Amino acid sequence: MDRAKAVYADGPEAASDGKAVEELTGLLGPMAEEATRIVEAFALGARSSDGVTGAGNTVPPEFSTRLSIILNGLAPEAETHRAGRDDPPNVIQQDLWQLLYKVRESAELSYAREIDLVELDRRILFLLRSQGALVPADISSAVGVDKAQVSRSVKRLLELKMVERDQIRAPVSLTRKGTALSDRLLRLAELRNRELTFDIGDEELAQFFAVIEKLLHRAVMLYEQERALSQGEVKSLNPFAIDPAYEPSSGHPIVIERGRIISPLMTLSAYFSRSGALTFKRLTNLSNFESWVLNEIALDAPIDWNTLVSRLDRDHSQAGRTVRALVERGLIERAGQPGRRHGKFSPTAEGQRLFEIIQEASRQRSAFLMAPLSMPEREQFLATFEKVRRNAVVQLERERTFDELDQK
Repeated sequence: MDRAKAVYADGPEAASDGKAVEELTGLLGPMAEEATRIVEAFALGARSSDGVTGAGNTVPPEFSTRLSIILNGLAPEAETHRAGRDDPPNVIQQDLWQLLYKVRESAELSYAREIDLVELDRRILFLLRSQGALVPADISSAVGVDKAQVSRSVKRLLELKMVERDQIRAPVSLTRKGTALSDRLLRLAELRNRELTFDIGDEELAQFFAVIEKLLHRAVMLYEQERALSQGEVKSLNPFAIDPAYEPSSGHPIVIERGRIISPLMTLSAYFSRSGALTFKRLTNLSNFESWVLNEIALDAPIDWNTLVSRLDRDHSQAGRTVRALVERGLIERAGQPGRRHGKFSPTAEGQRLFEIIQEASRQRSAFLMAPLSMPEREQFLATFEKVRRNAVVQLERERTFDELDQK
């Protein structure tokens, strides 16, 4: 940032400082020289565009805003080099979504033995049992789901006489029937959550929850910035640049309990997914899932149908509808024998262009989310996350086995 500002203020004479590259090498490694050329070229171009001449000029705020977009792209590379690793920066959204998908599938099989409720209905029951009566707006904020979905869920629970309220905007509370069911499901949920923390000590678990608290704070911030941008109410054109005067609502504090490990992860995923949907819609005009499908195809093209579906963790019909829509829009193409399941899929030229936009946005979003974490915090969080993921796989396989036995 300082290097680019100096070039903007003083002109081309400031652009040949080899010492800057030397200082950056410790941070960026082999890409230091290239990164320096990028920011210097940008500064000189902005200087020329703004009609600036001579030395000692004032750097306008707009320059810093535009520069932040470039620096956000370089930040993940700096973190990777400092960690001494060659792997790309972690993009947490997909890993988190796949973990929760496994937990949801396992839960559906387990809870169905008690009562047939969708996941959001159960989450609202759990929330009302722990927090007491809440208005729909507070429920929406606590579970990280928009008000329309919450309203539909509340309507279902009202019909089942699990909840009650005096009027449409009044607080929602549990009935006696809802309280009894909630207590029964909460006992089962606690057992399931405790299974997910197998091989995770108390101190490690506390550190894991502390990191989730930080990530949730950033996820809420990113969502609110993207929402403001989509509504034309944003102060900056870069949603990944932090506003120092901004402090999002932290909502309900996270309680460190083995029986509640999934709830904050679900809220984190919901906010990050909602901001992602706004980001990808703004940049590519694709939905969140369409962006994901295109991303998976382009990462391993040409990819066969079964491999693609297994990576998406979705059923064939939903994946098929999305793939068909992307083909019709000219973003992917199929080669091979007739029939969807016998072909292999690759991005078209336009699909490749959007894939590169998705990749860059994903890197920036992940960098923004993980920015408050030190490298030791990040590595410990990912190690604990992997333990939870492993336990979720074991839990799902067990529930599938029980389900198969029940059907015999």
